[in-house]
Amino acid sequence: MPRQYTFAYRRSNPHQFPHFCGTCVPQRRFLLPSHKEQHDHDKHGISIPTTSPFFDYSLPRSLPSFGLSASSSSLSSITADKLNTFVLKEIEPDTTYNQSCRAVVDRLCQFMQNSFPDQLRPSGVRKGGSLGKGTAVKGKSDADLVVFLASYHTISEVRHNLRDIFARMKVYLGTYGGCYIERTTPHAVQVTVTCHGHSHDVDILPSADILRYNSKNAIYTEMETCLPKARTYYSAALSPLQVEFVSGVPTKVKTLIRLIKYWKKTEFKESTVGQRLPSSYVLELIVIGEWEDAGSPQNFNLCKGFFHVLRAITNYSRIRHAWIKNYSTNYVSGPYYVVDPANPFNNVMESCDWDKVAEKARVFLRSPLFQGLSALNGWM
Repeated sequence: MPRQYTFAYRRSNPHQFPHFCGTCVPQRRFLLPSHKEQHDHDKHGISIPTTSPFFDYSLPRSLPSFGLSASSSSLSSITADKLNTFVLKEIEPDTTYNQSCRAVVDRLCQFMQNSFPDQLRPSGVRKGGSLGKGTAVKGKSDADLVVFLASYHTISEVRHNLRDIFARMKVYLGTYGGCYIERTTPHAVQVTVTCHGHSHDVDILPSADILRYNSKNAIYTEMETCLPKARTYYSAALSPLQVEFVSGVPTKVKTLIRLIKYWKKTEFKESTVGQRLPSSYVLELIVIGEWEDAGSPQNFNLCKGFFHVLRAITNYSRIRHAWIKNYSTNYVSGPYYVVDPANPFNNVMESCDWDKVAEKARVFLRSPLFQGLSALNGWM
């Protein structure tokens, strides 16, 4: 059966034919993954996969479903001697859960790397969010996938073409990538991928790999010349520094981070209109900052660490955390702050209703879990 379009036409219209053979010269392009697979089989002797295509996110049926629902167990009724058991059962992700999350996200990365058209072709995809940092709570995985676009070399280029980039991404992710498109934010395409009842929320952030070609000092100097709104577009490009910072803390600190995130998830109703809650990243940095201020104890008591972090939140106006790992000077001012270790211009405590969060923490500190503890108790 003759082809409707010649390969010369297909090479001239890569957006119509996003899949291509990396062996043939000149390049041959195809409309669907199955067309390329047939070509690989006929021309190069490569077996056609008998398993699900890479955009099918299904895993073996024996895997259980996961989900952190509104009925998840509350921390308010447990006692200190039960906390470690509670964390292992309800909060720490087990091996099967981690397998599920990684497999789904890896397949999505593979789809973008192999099947995005030339205009969206990634030079790399980096995992961020709780999954990338190793701080995911069981049943609630959120992943940020930063797609470094090979065709773009500056943040300004990405910013000025973002509307077109988003439009193309939504077409390919929704039509060919097996994703449900939730919405578009100023910086990301938000999608949901479902695997046997377990829903994975993924933010896909297009950016330029400026850390690969520029020094951090050069990037921060460039950011200093930008208006505040323009600086926000650097966040995705700097996210590898965020992942490196958080993922480098000890396992016990990550457990405390998960505990604080679980507390936020179960103590606040996400559906409340207009509620401005702290992001997971803010909570991660507050935990790390308070732990460091306590002397970075390696084998601290989890209940006492939880107590002190919540006390810090009740006194949020006294929180002042900044780091000098990636820069020597920050540009944040204000009575309280947590400076993003990847971005010296970003106070991550902004845009949150801390009075409401502090009141919740104040009430929760009266629960049986903290009976007998006071500010005089250390972390050990």
